[in-house]
Amino acid sequence: MTVEDNDTHIAIVGMACRLPGASTPEEYWHNLVTGVDSVRPLTPDELREWGQDPARLADPRYVPLHGVVDGVGEFDAGFFHFSERDATLLNPQHQMFLECAWEALERAGYDPLAAPGTVGVYAGAGRNGYTAVVQERPDRFPGVDDLALAISNEPEHLASRVSYKLGLTGPSMAVMTACSTSLVAVHEASRALLGGECDMALAGGVTLRVPRAGYWYREGGTMSPDGRCRTFSADAKGIVAGDGAGVVVLRRLQDALDDGDHVHAVIRGSAVNNDGSRRAGFTAPGVSGQTEVIRVAHAAAEVDPASISYVEAHGTGTPVGDPIEVSALTQAFGGPSLPQGSVALGSVKTNIGHTDTAAGVAGLIKTALALEHRTIPATLHYDSPNPGIDFAGGPFAVATERRAWEAHGTTPRRAGVSSFGIGGTNAHVVLEEAPGASAPRAAHEAALLVLSARSPEALDAMTTGLAEHLRQRPELSLSDVAYTLQRGRHPFPYRRYAVCSGRAEALAALTAEPVVARAAEPGAEPPVAFVFSGGSAGAGDVDGHLELGRALCAAHPAFRAIVDGVGPWFAGRFGRTLAELLDTAPALADATERAVATPESARATRLVVEYGFATLLTAWGVAPAAVVGHGAGLLGAACCAGAFALSDALDLLVRAATGHEAGLALLGDGRAPAVSVLHAGTGKELTGSQLVDAEFWQRELRTTVEAPAALADTRHLRVDLAPVDGADTVLNALGRLWQAGVPVDWTRLHEGVARHRVPLPTYPFERETHLVRPVPFDDAAGEPDATSGEAPAVAGPGLDAGADRSPEAVEERLRTLFDKVLGGEGGDELDFFERGGDSLTAVQLLGLVEDAFGVCPPMEAIFDAPTVPEFAAVVVETLTMLDATATTSGADDKGTM
Repeated sequence: MTVEDNDTHIAIVGMACRLPGASTPEEYWHNLVTGVDSVRPLTPDELREWGQDPARLADPRYVPLHGVVDGVGEFDAGFFHFSERDATLLNPQHQMFLECAWEALERAGYDPLAAPGTVGVYAGAGRNGYTAVVQERPDRFPGVDDLALAISNEPEHLASRVSYKLGLTGPSMAVMTACSTSLVAVHEASRALLGGECDMALAGGVTLRVPRAGYWYREGGTMSPDGRCRTFSADAKGIVAGDGAGVVVLRRLQDALDDGDHVHAVIRGSAVNNDGSRRAGFTAPGVSGQTEVIRVAHAAAEVDPASISYVEAHGTGTPVGDPIEVSALTQAFGGPSLPQGSVALGSVKTNIGHTDTAAGVAGLIKTALALEHRTIPATLHYDSPNPGIDFAGGPFAVATERRAWEAHGTTPRRAGVSSFGIGGTNAHVVLEEAPGASAPRAAHEAALLVLSARSPEALDAMTTGLAEHLRQRPELSLSDVAYTLQRGRHPFPYRRYAVCSGRAEALAALTAEPVVARAAEPGAEPPVAFVFSGGSAGAGDVDGHLELGRALCAAHPAFRAIVDGVGPWFAGRFGRTLAELLDTAPALADATERAVATPESARATRLVVEYGFATLLTAWGVAPAAVVGHGAGLLGAACCAGAFALSDALDLLVRAATGHEAGLALLGDGRAPAVSVLHAGTGKELTGSQLVDAEFWQRELRTTVEAPAALADTRHLRVDLAPVDGADTVLNALGRLWQAGVPVDWTRLHEGVARHRVPLPTYPFERETHLVRPVPFDDAAGEPDATSGEAPAVAGPGLDAGADRSPEAVEERLRTLFDKVLGGEGGDELDFFERGGDSLTAVQLLGLVEDAFGVCPPMEAIFDAPTVPEFAAVVVETLTMLDATATTSGADDKGTM
């Protein structure tokens, strides 16, 4: 993949989901590869709690199965600054999507409240019954008007609420195309990125059905009779509903690679269209529209269909929809031109049900994870092919078993993802595996792990989660983990840190008794004082400074530049540059030991190392309010404050130590220091005249007594620049400063070093229930009036035993039912479809027929007998057959008594 290619490709750099049986992408992937069907039965207690009559379970037509997402209505209101009342008023879909948006950005390695550049949001939600439930409880929300209720519930406010709460300033678009919503959102977000409308984008969707309930099976309808989605299978009879939410974070691929993002997969191209009128009805799918959208996506991606080896299908599992989809795919892929079985076909709906507006992003996340893990999960509940599907005429074969995803030679693994909405809006995305990752970095490089949360309890949960993640992912670079935590998490008040040089040290630190500190509030950070070590007139111990200097030279180019800058000065006085003194080569070890054995070289080395340390801290955003020192340390402090140039300070140090008093008279008038310079022994600030007083410095630099580095002003946060922790001194100091609330510029910390963001556990939200449920069903009082617009709680009794079953009576009653579903009074001149009926309306009619007559003719009957008299004849014939069967059964029973 070339740089030119990257200019038109989109990287998926983060993802989050709440899907049946899974609250994270990792759990989702585990369920997929282990073949888990997460659609489960609803219990009688659940139905009762949601205001439904548990007696429905006794009716064989009622299917109490659903792809359930746990925790609906559980929300961390305080985290997003909602009052308890506003959080409860907020639709659970909005609650869940807001949390997913935060998690997705964290998984991408970006602080959700400080993401760089402009960030767009493209998302959609289904409409559920939560508004009606809230309206039934006006006592809970006094003063709430229709506008406030709409803002808290309607789908058009989903994306803009995320933008508002996270401070995102890119385009914020509500996408509403029914089942294809979230994949259309991905397409629109990709176009916005390529068009320069934003630098990063969130795209996805959410559907939570409230109140929660099962459904009534209607022969010929779209719903499965047994609550299982059997996509492409001969026994497929419909879908089963599921809840879910999913969000992906998108960036232009080259930007993602340049910034060290973790790329899960690459979007090479996508397309969206509509079937128009080229289909049997508004709710029916169309072959030509689906074929075209796939072909256009291939063209946008600039790929040959032969290079695609997997397609995540829309795959609803309906007897009509599945053959149409495979026919469209076959035409788009060139029919029999590709080898039969060369393209695996799958549908995640067999695992989680049809998640409606979240279905497209659920399929996208599944496929991105499959590319990343190079594994194709199995499609469940497939026994034999739907006889209406011509698998022999194309390259497709249903992936019935999990298998390794093999590459086609040097061509990257590629996949297609389809999502088609009721109303004919089709979307297709072409994915490609991510470019190869770079080689891992040094395993024992010291790393600073920083963790923060809004409460001590959340901080504990975060620490435990990170430790477990590191146990499960031993291949992770600890430096990349540290970088992701530093730059990809928002700093909260309760903080802890750990400096470690390997996975074992990290696990030990994360599982040890924690040390927690509450940081100062923003804008009230504690003032910082840099404390330089004094050192006596003798050589003193300089080994720690040498070790620290070597570590800083290796890790930070800015420190190396300081060392190189004083190289000529050291070479002219001691015969070796400071860089050579810091070199660990065995051939230089003896020479280094001799060179730093002199008092002058030892003090000069300590001065430069501590000055460089202080300079780095300042560059990383730690601005000292004061610098402190004694003896040579006071000179280093004055140099750090800007009173002297480093080379002048070194001259002054050596001349004072060797008795060159003439040199001490050349201080001149000086410059005013940028910060206060304090004497470590007295805590008093040096005056301008003292800074340029030769006699003052002669006395100070010839002192032989080490003064305690104590501050009279205890309000300062003290940073000792002496290397008490060896090479880890800098990171420990930085961690302690950050823990106290001092802002740190983490970007500058890693300047000149290649770092990568890696997916890590996200913030452990402290959720509480913020949800209004319907009035629970009372078995004694009967069902509440509101039933979500579903079928009656119990099946209709059909015709009474003594009711008129004559063709005339049946026809008259059917005429009423036709008028009810079609509107108006159509008479007998026009048939069902001429009056505007379609397959969806036909299902509704058959439901009313079943309730009214106790029989349900097959769906084909309304197509074969579409007028009222014709259909009445079908119903009468069915009733007659039912009576004959009942009479025969009764006679048989009497004969056996």
